[in-house]
Amino acid sequence: MNRLFPGIVLVLALVLAACQRQAAQEEAAASPAAPPAAAAADDEVVQARYQCDDGNRVEIIRDGRVARVNMSDGRMVRLGAISGSAPPTWADVGLRLVVDGDYVELSQEDGGRSLRCEQVPE
Repeated sequence: MNRLFPGIVLVLALVLAACQRQAAQEEAAASPAAPPAAAAADDEVVQARYQCDDGNRVEIIRDGRVARVNMSDGRMVRLGAISGSAPPTWADVGLRLVVDGDYVELSQEDGGRSLRCEQVPE
């Protein structure tokens, strides 16, 4: 009996761990996620939204000083406004957003790929 005891304890510990993991997964799935607007700070009020080709999205925030790019691969990039630019332009990390009336383009700098964007109505 003494030789079986450590094996039984190990099996029970594994079963208990599996049950706890499953309970935690069920609890996480059952709890609703907080809406994105609730997490936004006061200075991140969205002034404009754009939907770009290939599922990329852009939001102009912080009184127009920042363009928040939600890329189709899940990454998020913040582009800073280029002061005094005409048309309004935001750029950083090799990306550039240009908004000139109805013409809106998200592009890679240095001759990279360009994506057409359209404003999303509020």
